[in-house]
Amino acid sequence: MPSAPADSSILSLSVTQTGGTVMLRLDGEFDLAGIGPAENALDQAFTSPTPARLVFDLRDLEFLDLSGLRSILRASERGRAEGCEVVVVRPRGTANRVFTLTRAGEELKMVDRFDPDWA
Repeated sequence: MPSAPADSSILSLSVTQTGGTVMLRLDGEFDLAGIGPAENALDQAFTSPTPARLVFDLRDLEFLDLSGLRSILRASERGRAEGCEVVVVRPRGTANRVFTLTRAGEELKMVDRFDPDWA
């Protein structure tokens, strides 16, 4: 899936698959405008066969609103239902505050970095 230009006012989304792990890397702003592309990428990621692990790499995310958070939470619920582990690589700065203020970070598997060699 091609990425959008690296402009902090828009969402840049890239998807890679290595073995049973699908990684969605989000850069810029994940708000209502980015939901369509993100949901399309998630639908493709969950097509048969379901991956063993889905990773949201949010390290370069600058902004996250509640619509973006809701999309991540829905993916986590879908992952649990389909036997797929969902991991969120924690964003820095203000984007991380959404996980703290809503306590959504307590419901998700949040990590500071992702090691693809995890079993």
